[in-house]
Amino acid sequence: MFFSFRSRSLWRVVGPLIAIVFLQASLSAGSLQVMSAVRAYVAGESLWSKGQKDAIHDLQIYVSTGTADYLQKFDTAIAVPLADRTARLALEAPGDNDAAARAAFAQAGNHDDDIGGLIWLFKYFRRLHHVAGAVTAWRNSDLLLDQLIQIRNEAEKDRALHDPSAATIRHWAERIGAVDAALSALAVDFSDHLGKASRQVSWLLLLVNALIAACLAGIVLFHTRRILQRRWLAETALAVEKERAQLTLASIGDAVIVTTPDDRVGYMNPAAERLLAAGQDATNRPVSALFRIAEQPLQGSFRTLEADGESASQQRLLLRPDQSSVPVSVVETPIVHAGHPAGRVMIIHDMTAERRLVEELAWAASHDVLTRLANRRQFEFELHTSMAEPSAANADLMLIDLDQFKIINDTCGHMAGDRLLKQIARLLTTEVDGDGLVARLGGDEFGILLREDGGVASDVAERIRAVIEQSSFVHEDSSFRISASIGLVRLDDCASVQDALRLADVACFLAKDKGRNRVQEHRLSDTDLTVRVTEMSWVNRIRKGLDENRFCLYEQEIRPVAGTLKGQERRELLLRLRDENGGLVPPGSFLPAAERYGLMPLIDRWVVRRAFELIAERRHSHRKIAGYAINLSGATISDSDFVEFVAELFMQYDVSPTMVCFEITETSAISNLDEARKFIARLREIGCSFSLDDFGTGMSSIAYLKHLPVDFIKIDGSFVKEILSSKVDRAMVEMITKTAKIMQKQVVAEFVESVAILDELRQIGVDYVQGYAIGKPVPVLTLREEKIA
Repeated sequence: MFFSFRSRSLWRVVGPLIAIVFLQASLSAGSLQVMSAVRAYVAGESLWSKGQKDAIHDLQIYVSTGTADYLQKFDTAIAVPLADRTARLALEAPGDNDAAARAAFAQAGNHDDDIGGLIWLFKYFRRLHHVAGAVTAWRNSDLLLDQLIQIRNEAEKDRALHDPSAATIRHWAERIGAVDAALSALAVDFSDHLGKASRQVSWLLLLVNALIAACLAGIVLFHTRRILQRRWLAETALAVEKERAQLTLASIGDAVIVTTPDDRVGYMNPAAERLLAAGQDATNRPVSALFRIAEQPLQGSFRTLEADGESASQQRLLLRPDQSSVPVSVVETPIVHAGHPAGRVMIIHDMTAERRLVEELAWAASHDVLTRLANRRQFEFELHTSMAEPSAANADLMLIDLDQFKIINDTCGHMAGDRLLKQIARLLTTEVDGDGLVARLGGDEFGILLREDGGVASDVAERIRAVIEQSSFVHEDSSFRISASIGLVRLDDCASVQDALRLADVACFLAKDKGRNRVQEHRLSDTDLTVRVTEMSWVNRIRKGLDENRFCLYEQEIRPVAGTLKGQERRELLLRLRDENGGLVPPGSFLPAAERYGLMPLIDRWVVRRAFELIAERRHSHRKIAGYAINLSGATISDSDFVEFVAELFMQYDVSPTMVCFEITETSAISNLDEARKFIARLREIGCSFSLDDFGTGMSSIAYLKHLPVDFIKIDGSFVKEILSSKVDRAMVEMITKTAKIMQKQVVAEFVESVAILDELRQIGVDYVQGYAIGKPVPVLTLREEKIA
């Protein structure tokens, strides 16, 4: 049902119609009742008139014959109009006299079915114009009836009527005739008024019924017009929506197919016709006759490693009857009507362009755009695949790094560098010739996965090295000789992909370290490689130590020997590292790796910041320390931002620059003499002092001493330890001390391990001493920790 009986819309339409129907039915019932009442009065009037006529007739016979029987007949006849009068008087009297009126009307001979109408019409319509005229005529007959009864009574008493004469008869007949004429006139008037009332009521009812019928017709016409208008609007809107839907479906690039319950084509848009290569005659054909959807594994140029071992992704294909196929994506929506399936809507998207784009993106994700070789990600995947296969024992990994590539890139520009990389990529591809995978791993680093036995791999590596060496790179009429360092490792010797890459990288690095342009093959017995692998393992441990704040500082006393320096106690801050288990790692274990792999600037900054925190905390301590020696690496000397970093720390911690003495080694200072001189000068401008550590390892360094504006010279401990047993070492210490004095620099002797050595150094004239005889390195404690200790 479209509407329930509680619907307001339904009642707005049907309500007025029902009301008018009920009104017309009520009026019809009322009209019938009025007409029935009028008819009852007409019938009653005829009885009344007949009784009146019979009474007058009987009275006239009595006065003519003197027969007493006619008086009885008169009484019987006159009783009818008298009973009607009694009923009328009862209805006119105040109060409810319907019962008395009903009894009187029945006595007058009216039918029982008409009595109710007589009473109803008199009570409710007696003031209506013509009804009122009839009642008036009826009421005027009361006096005449009384006169007639009086004549009857007088006639009964008149003895002359026992044998009446003609004159007597004429006298009574005239009297009776006068009353009869008056009553007849009233009867006619009564009948005339009843007729007019009947006709008035009939016309009134006809007019009302006509008006109601007109209203009903108007309402029906209004609602019919409204319904037709709404239907027209609905059909128009439906047509517009249908046209819009058809235009929308026609403009959609995806194929849209609507099927019937028996899976036949009910509709398809132009895109579907093009995709299925079917014309408009495809309508009502089974879907299975036009196409079918199949699934197959996704194939592409880029494969990724499935961590959980699952199969490759699936793609859906639309297969046409001519066996051609199109990659698609399908969305199906069932059509349900009244709880039953009524077909389905299929939206089929042609994935050809997307698949082509995915292939292009997959290729871009697995290849280097510049050289068009496989990239690191694809190389690692292939390497993992090879190591997972039983034939991994016959596979080798080769890492190739171009020597001095940065020179060409910087002098000739990046475009020239790119041309060189493409030239090397073509050369490597030609040399490998399908026996392996060539990849560019980044920058000027290439990787080759050889799927041959180990004996051939070393020959291939040497051949590649030779071919690269024999080739040349030409740029703007300038020719450059190029070479490469190659690291080679058997996959059978590696535990994982990362392990293989790490060992090959170490081998390549060692090839560069040995002079470049060579092949370095990894062997388990190679000690150099073992050392480098150990150093590389320290890189992550150092970074993790910095992140987890496991670095710490120790301090060792530097005591003044000369009396003039009494009270000028100094401390050297020494770096230590705690391992994951809390054990102490000496600096000799991790500093070489940090220096080799460029981590010293990070470590130096950590040390300097921690030292400033310590100095600031001890500033108000009762123990007076003249200064703290902080060691810096050679890499930090070349850091142009380090001076600004130190200046910011001075402002942040409000530390006096005179309390900070930076120590740099002799070798790092001499190897970067110009940078070291500028570096020292800038920090001395702030107020810091400098100490030249491990001095004396090379005599040629004395010549450079006058170019380095340092404040302290720390004699290398190898001379100090043997000062008592070696005249040469004693002479070296004495010479360095005298030279420093001439240059107005103070001397510090380290590795003072006995009192005898201390006394000897005091005689030589050194200014400060440092060693186990003075004090061992101890952990740096905060003031709170010192109080607890």
